[in-house]
Amino acid sequence: MIVLLMLLGAGLVYIALQYLYKKRWSKNLTVDVKFNDKYAYVGSETVITETITNKKALPLAYVNLKFKIDKSFDFGNEDSNSAVSDNTYRNDIFALLYYQRVTRKVPVKCTKRGVYMIDTIDIVSSGVFMNDVLVAQYPENTGITVYPKQADVDRLNIPFSKVMGTLERNRHIYEDNFMFRGIRQYETFDSMDRINWKASARAGTLMVNQYNESVSQQVCILLNLEPDGMIRYDKLSEEGISITSGLSRLLIEQGISVSLYCNGCDYETKAPIQVVSDRGLAQFNNINTALARIDLDIEMQEFSENILNVINSESKTENNMLYILISASRRKALQLNMQGLSRTYECMWIMPFHAGMDTTLYYCNINTTEWEVER
Repeated sequence: MIVLLMLLGAGLVYIALQYLYKKRWSKNLTVDVKFNDKYAYVGSETVITETITNKKALPLAYVNLKFKIDKSFDFGNEDSNSAVSDNTYRNDIFALLYYQRVTRKVPVKCTKRGVYMIDTIDIVSSGVFMNDVLVAQYPENTGITVYPKQADVDRLNIPFSKVMGTLERNRHIYEDNFMFRGIRQYETFDSMDRINWKASARAGTLMVNQYNESVSQQVCILLNLEPDGMIRYDKLSEEGISITSGLSRLLIEQGISVSLYCNGCDYETKAPIQVVSDRGLAQFNNINTALARIDLDIEMQEFSENILNVINSESKTENNMLYILISASRRKALQLNMQGLSRTYECMWIMPFHAGMDTTLYYCNINTTEWEVER
């Protein structure tokens, strides 16, 4: 009889412990997963910080923190992920004592441009006797924008030299007196000879003089990502995006105003990309952010019929504008539009291509740089 009572008591304790554990294991348990950086470049490394806090007297011997992330992120040699379509699941195991916080920093390499979010965290634990599976879900809101890889600077020297030669030629045509406009804080790309040392001493930080030019030099980059035919060459499109990023950096470093029009669409708004003309580090970030947000899977407008019409209507007063088209496509309508644009404005064409592709322009006669891309 005593043995039966002991067994009954043990059974009741077992049931009670299981019930209490299931009810309380996730209470006062907080989870936080964050990218350490808001922005990164393709090829660079960032860190994901995982923090889990157990704010109660009940220890947790086994906690599996799981979240879904794009499979383009490279966690190195760690075999903790399982791929599901375009995503992968990150799994990290924790053991928590009572009232303990554990923080883990996970290095990860960014291999593909884009905007990436982590919106849900799953926490999986075992029962008190390791005989059950307990799951809790936590909302999260952390993300990172991965800027495109910039095209090789050495290869950019040829088109960049052509651009600067054209701008220098136009500078003599439109050269005018400078007029002082004001003072602002120094940015990375500002020339040292524009620093106002007296104003800097008063402000305690570097300040530069701003000037108005009767005609300022501007470059508009036209990025065409539509294919020539039914076959889509994503490598050429991605290289065009990289060229745009690298070229805009070189131009902005020279103090030149840069704008961008592209028929590639924003992944969220589904609208073609447009960055209005500006200069400085902030503009470089604006362009890179816009490039990162392009989704090549969204159907895009035909470049020649839509975006060039917008450019023509907006540039009537910008006589010193230089247009740089970056396009692997050589559609007849596009060539004719560029030829027409070149009658009023300076124009250049940078053409990404694979070996064996025809790069002849039959309906357009403008300054062209061919840019070979490995298949």
